[in-house]
Amino acid sequence: MPRYPRAWILENGQTFHKMWRGHNREWNLNTPDEKRAYLNFLGEGQMRICKQFNSLHALCLMSNHVHELYTLDDLATFSNFMRQHHGRYGLFFNRKHQRQGKVAQDRPKTCAIENDYHDMIVTFYIHANPLRAKICGDAKDYLWSSHALYAFGKKASWMKGIRIQFPKWYLQLGKTWKERQANYRKAFDAYLKEHGLRKKELSALGVGSYSWILRRKQMLRTLWKQKRLAKVLGPPI
Repeated sequence: MPRYPRAWILENGQTFHKMWRGHNREWNLNTPDEKRAYLNFLGEGQMRICKQFNSLHALCLMSNHVHELYTLDDLATFSNFMRQHHGRYGLFFNRKHQRQGKVAQDRPKTCAIENDYHDMIVTFYIHANPLRAKICGDAKDYLWSSHALYAFGKKASWMKGIRIQFPKWYLQLGKTWKERQANYRKAFDAYLKEHGLRKKELSALGVGSYSWILRRKQMLRTLWKQKRLAKVLGPPI
């Protein structure tokens, strides 16, 4: 599959799943100080670059990759945010380990999400990462995830400088925070029973219904063909 430009994949107002992986799957977020540095740079980028844009809904840091869930407000702002965030972390990691070269495997993957239902499913998928990796037996016990915030309203120390905005589907789970948290836990447990701990690969086509995926597939193929044709023909005379 070709590498599509991000502007083809995402549009303003769209929720999307972002994943950033270590080069050659190296453990580039292995220690607590590395995870905190990544999160500190993320929080500083939110305040300095994004401000009110590009809402962060959920995240989970593993030892060699990160999952984040956002709603896009402005693509240029978000691209600048990612570039500076990952660039600063790359400098930190290389200085710490006295190394040079790539820290990330490639540019971050960004996967569009069709609607609130699929947004919820992706949130569950992100929060189930430590369970799939067999790091813990209960997702609430994993420190570097927003699951405990959703399930029990518990804020980890690293959340102090980070803005996490609950999505619309979560706010509709109940009238009070306790009711939302209880219904979230029930829905998360139901997700684990239905889907187990199966790993899924991100797709440039997105996460959604079969018909939505097909439409996106056709759209991206059409844009790709137009781009290749324009490259062959050159600029208009």
